[in-house]
Amino acid sequence: MDTVKSVRLPSEIVRTVKDRARRERVDESTAIRQLLSLGGERHAVELYRRGEVSLGEAARIADSTTRDMIEILLRHGVKGNMTMEMQLEAQETMRRLRKERSSGTSPK
Repeated sequence: MDTVKSVRLPSEIVRTVKDRARRERVDESTAIRQLLSLGGERHAVELYRRGEVSLGEAARIADSTTRDMIEILLRHGVKGNMTMEMQLEAQETMRRLRKERSSGTSPK
């Protein structure tokens, strides 16, 4: 469901909205939504880059799929935020889970 919000826009943002509307051949409301979406995407990229959110959380913030978020991150020059320690820990967890599954024990 869409939500209506009233905001005061500085004149420089209004100029950007008008420019976007003209270039994309859309109405100003659509241009505002497009620009907000781009801002949300950029916000998600920055949070991910700083390691403050996971890939899934970044995708949710950017209103995209995880796969699309990977493409968005690559376009912004972000290759990943996992440290080697995190990767090794994930591998160890997978080894432990496989071992528990094959031995019939339940995970802890």
